[in-house]
Amino acid sequence: MRLLGGGLRRGIIAAALLAGQCLIATAQEAYPTRSIRLLVGFAAGGATDVTFRKLGELASKQLGQPIIIENKPGAGATLAPSTMAKTEKPDGYTVAVATAGLLRYPYMQKVDWDPIKDFTWIAGLGGYSFALAVNADSPLKNIGDLIAYAKENPGKVTIATAGAGTTMHLLAEALAGMAEIEITHVGYRGSSEAGTAVLGGHTMATVDAVGTILPNIESGKMRVLLSFDAQPTDWLRGVPTAKSLGYDLVYPAPYGLVGPKDMPAPIVDKLYQAFKAAAESDEYRKLLETLKQTEWHRAPREYEQWAKEFYVSERSLVDRAKLLRQP
Repeated sequence: MRLLGGGLRRGIIAAALLAGQCLIATAQEAYPTRSIRLLVGFAAGGATDVTFRKLGELASKQLGQPIIIENKPGAGATLAPSTMAKTEKPDGYTVAVATAGLLRYPYMQKVDWDPIKDFTWIAGLGGYSFALAVNADSPLKNIGDLIAYAKENPGKVTIATAGAGTTMHLLAEALAGMAEIEITHVGYRGSSEAGTAVLGGHTMATVDAVGTILPNIESGKMRVLLSFDAQPTDWLRGVPTAKSLGYDLVYPAPYGLVGPKDMPAPIVDKLYQAFKAAAESDEYRKLLETLKQTEWHRAPREYEQWAKEFYVSERSLVDRAKLLRQP
């Protein structure tokens, strides 16, 4: 048997590489050909779950394939995206919700993933407003009452949130630090559990997304003591902001969509365009109004740049909450 000449061998290799590239390009052009998993780092029923179920429903119409929501709460809402980053292929068939916790948790706990490099930043999609609320029957009528009680009873003010390491937890701890009081944080698996704890008298207060607690406010079951918005809002009339009370805590927390690192640009663009169309739809804007969330759109490169800057700035909030991990 005669060996192939060097030129012929190189030609065969080049042809094989070209064929492989064509197959990859064809697969990317055809994407998606099956259902897409969207991992949500919060329990079912909360504001984030409701938000992304609607976004998934609307984006699936653009993509022509169903988007299946999988709830995976834990680790400050980072369990879902970090698990995806470590175990899933960058083929666009598994993506995850990214909240501020993804860019904060590494300051609080040692992790085996990088909050920037291990992800493909696909789309910025919106933002939350947060508030501190108590049971309507609570003797704490305003934030001054809560602070006075906490100073007289160190550690006895219990504040429920959707879990340790979440934005809600950080805001509660940061407010306590600025007010020079001691609180006891009680983390639950999701916002619905935290709200139930307050309504049932098991905890004294909760910090949560305004949209999550608003039904209880409107029904007269809860009372808001303050918000973390930059300015007072129409839907919380008469409620002071933390800033107006002298606490430097203005915290709009954006959320978006991420995938495993090294996702092909054509797939990223298809996902971005589908979710962008979903976020700009009248149906979704109506949901934003209902949940009292804000519009916040970022294309892939803009979103990644924002993430890099936000990651640096988050250290100060963790430090103010006295939750920086020890080296």
